[in-house]
Amino acid sequence: MNPTPETLTKSELLQRIRDERHALEKALARLTHTQMLLPKTMGEWTVKDALAHISAWERNMLTWTGNLLKGKAPGTPEPWDVERINAGIYAQVKDKPLNEVLEEFRESYRAALSLAESLSEAQLQTQYPNTWPMGPLWLGVAANMNFHYKEHRQDLEKWLLTNRRKK
Repeated sequence: MNPTPETLTKSELLQRIRDERHALEKALARLTHTQMLLPKTMGEWTVKDALAHISAWERNMLTWTGNLLKGKAPGTPEPWDVERINAGIYAQVKDKPLNEVLEEFRESYRAALSLAESLSEAQLQTQYPNTWPMGPLWLGVAANMNFHYKEHRQDLEKWLLTNRRKK
């Protein structure tokens, strides 16, 4: 895994978001809907589960950032709560139809990208030492967007490579 950069400007952040999302969508385009529902394609999850997971974290980021910008406590989780939150997300979406998950995946991205585009350079560079992830706002945006896309894209590409070899 690449180390987290010391800083990203708004234009660098937006470019990385778009690049990683494009790479994830390119990998997804190689799948059939049936493959998106295969168990343990992405760790313990189906591709559908992973996409719902990404969407949920994007929606969370929208709420947290909105709260921060209003001067409210963002309500971000403690780092040790991530597994519990992921389990809760899975329980909520495991039975959701694939077409609904795919639509939400597109919608949450549009909303999250719109938020990222609307933030000023000063807002993105503002340090938030008492929230998670600690540090500048751009890091919280990146963690829930481009870093997250890359993590799950790499899982998917690994599965695609292994699956191709089995044919």
